[in-house]
Amino acid sequence: MSAVVDRFQCLQCASPDAHSKYQRVPDRFHGFPGEFTYVTCAQCGLVQHEHVPPNLGAFYTGYRVHTGDSLLYRVLRRLTIGHCYLGAQGEGKALLDIGCGNGFYLKQMAGKGWQPTGYEFDPEYAATLSQQIELPVIAGEQTLAEHEGRFDLVTFNFSFEHLDRPVQFLELAARALRPGGQIYIAVPNIESREAAVFGSRWFHLDPPRHVSFFTKAHLRAQLERLGFTDVKVKNLAIPTGFAGSISYRLWNRFQGATWYAGIIPGLLFSLFVRDGNFAISARRRA
Repeated sequence: MSAVVDRFQCLQCASPDAHSKYQRVPDRFHGFPGEFTYVTCAQCGLVQHEHVPPNLGAFYTGYRVHTGDSLLYRVLRRLTIGHCYLGAQGEGKALLDIGCGNGFYLKQMAGKGWQPTGYEFDPEYAATLSQQIELPVIAGEQTLAEHEGRFDLVTFNFSFEHLDRPVQFLELAARALRPGGQIYIAVPNIESREAAVFGSRWFHLDPPRHVSFFTKAHLRAQLERLGFTDVKVKNLAIPTGFAGSISYRLWNRFQGATWYAGIIPGLLFSLFVRDGNFAISARRRA
């Protein structure tokens, strides 16, 4: 039986009790020093860091999601995860993409008639990105709070798992929506067969940047608590989880050539094991 972890407070329910899930996991993606432990809350079942690193922002230096924008990377992104992003025509509607990365989604949606705004957590990075893509990118919870009731669509495209205050930030995002507006959250699925197969070498674990792993039930309950309706959940079949996990199994680190070589078998794997990630959407009550 797993030992109870002390000096812990759950990011969802504030329980002080948890059980070990993955111990002393290194940063295999970027190779930053340190080892990180994930636990499962004994009360609500949320898998999360035992202790969120106080210097979490330091682990985004040179982050590939922010810098990767070569032609090959863009083509693979469209082929492998393009289906994970909402892409309807905007007709002048307002979009907020929280954790907008290098801004590719903002540019894509601007081309479809949306009025997009990005949100990033580092004010300096947000300002630099805004200049680069010539679209507004804001930073800071207070700034976001000033946009209450402005947006028709708020998206967390694989960013929710990065939050160190996820419940509070979800509440901010909900308030940023107009009545009848839509929220869309895409996240890794810690309950997936893919996660079970690869364990602590699962590509989407990504310590320490991935802080917590809300399940489908967790997110549904949080959205319903905030008054959202029309909640819909779907699995997202993505080959990158398999490709990256194979790299971790073979080399104990991210190895680019192995990752690229693993995309094709990853596509085949994801045809049958389709639950490595999921998306949940809902509408704010009108």
